[in-house]
Amino acid sequence: MQVVYDSYIKNNQEAFNIIDIINQKKLKVQFQPIVSINQKRICGLEGLIRGINIKNNEIIEPEMLFYAAAEINLIIELDRVCREKVLEAFKDIYDKNKDMLLFLNIDASILEKVVGSEYLINQVKRQSINPGSIVIEINESKVKDTNALKRFIDTYRKLGFLIALDDVGAGFSNLDRIPVARPDIIKIDISLIRSIYDNYYKQEIFRSLNTLSNKIGALVIAEGVETEEEAIEVMELGGNMIQGYYFSKPISINNELPAFIHDRIEDLADNFKVHMDKAIKKDRQDEKRILSAINNTIKRLKSTPMAEFHRKLIERLKENENVECLYVLDEKGIQVSETICSYYGEDTNMFFQPAEIGTDHSMKKYYYYLHDAGLGKYLTEPYISLATGSLCVTFSKPFKNIENKKYILCMDFNIRTDSAK
Repeated sequence: MQVVYDSYIKNNQEAFNIIDIINQKKLKVQFQPIVSINQKRICGLEGLIRGINIKNNEIIEPEMLFYAAAEINLIIELDRVCREKVLEAFKDIYDKNKDMLLFLNIDASILEKVVGSEYLINQVKRQSINPGSIVIEINESKVKDTNALKRFIDTYRKLGFLIALDDVGAGFSNLDRIPVARPDIIKIDISLIRSIYDNYYKQEIFRSLNTLSNKIGALVIAEGVETEEEAIEVMELGGNMIQGYYFSKPISINNELPAFIHDRIEDLADNFKVHMDKAIKKDRQDEKRILSAINNTIKRLKSTPMAEFHRKLIERLKENENVECLYVLDEKGIQVSETICSYYGEDTNMFFQPAEIGTDHSMKKYYYYLHDAGLGKYLTEPYISLATGSLCVTFSKPFKNIENKKYILCMDFNIRTDSAK
């Protein structure tokens, strides 16, 4: 990438003079809306900057601008001019929308140099904007000095600014920075959002980050949402705030918020309701099918002595193509049958060994929720099978056999879905 930037600057050295761009403030401000689905409104705007080529008025991408500024040690000067232009453009919007948040990017490489300068707070005061309406976005992966990061955040949080960690989940972003930053907002990177509806691993990472954020009192924004499928999946996983081309590309805004976004919000809310209705119906059908399979299996085991469990389990496995394995526990959680599996083959994980007779399952949820909580049945959350890599659930239910002894039947079901890829 450096070679590309060097080549561009060399070929445009007369037109692309970063010093002139900074001095003349030849910058174009655009905003990308951030939408709250629950509130059905635009709740924030991220301020974005493009350079303007002085000779031919062509747009210069921000990466190119900051690369050129870094080459001659003008990063701080360019960063300050960018902030000034964004704050000026936001002023008219803010005056009509006092509850609107401005997401303001700070170049992470300069944090240690600007901690005590008060330059930003003075820029904000000149525009008469409440610091509580400004969200400072920091890409923590670019910060080398954790102590400088903490000092910067502590300084500006005391002044009333909100703090957002940007691009969380991208590259080598460090989760250990979260307790240092104690962010008000976590922005989940586009790399986790792209095609999230079709990738179970991304879904679970998003779900985990969303759960973490809720527990530490931070809001989550899904960045880079481009399609309705991505937006709906984010919402189903608990996300509420969305940013991306699905709603709008970065646009110039004077003092009126774009009306077309509100139409898109209403459409998404309606389509999400339809999606969830279908999902709930499917979940009920799946649970009914699973419950029928386990009840039919228990019906056979009830009339069978323990010594015959093995044969009956094999019969049931052959009759149910979605069952990955079956096994029986005694009332103490000790396995009393072999684990009967459908997946002994080349695709089986080499680390997988099916549980054997005598294995203690008493610490497993599918046992102690039945035994200790007194539930009549238990269905686990979906998980990736260690044996096959398939998306599975385990269903457990107690029964008494013909010998009047208490047992627990456990069945692992492959819930076939394109998400488990």
